[in-house]
Amino acid sequence: MKPRKYPYSGRQRLVRKEMPRFVKLGSVALCKKMIDSIEGIRSENSYITVLILKIPKPFLSYEEKTIKVRLPFDEVVSILNQY
Repeated sequence: MKPRKYPYSGRQRLVRKEMPRFVKLGSVALCKKMIDSIEGIRSENSYITVLILKIPKPFLSYEEKTIKVRLPFDEVVSILNQY
C-alpha cells in the first residue's frame, strides 16, 4: 500500500470523547468518579441504605454528603463491588 503524499491535509476530524459512566442505585445515579469518594455505607431500614460521601474540595478540605438509596444493603454493596 502506497503512503499518502500529504497525510496531514489540515482537515479537522471528529474526535469522540468518552461519555461519563453512571452507576444506577435504585432511583439515584452516581458518576463512576464519585464511587471513590464513598466513605461509608449504613443500613437505615431493611429497604433503605444511606451512602456517606466525602467530596474533596480545594485547599485540603472535604464536604460530607449523605444519599438515601431505596435498595437493600446487600444489593447496594454487590452493585458497588462491581466497580
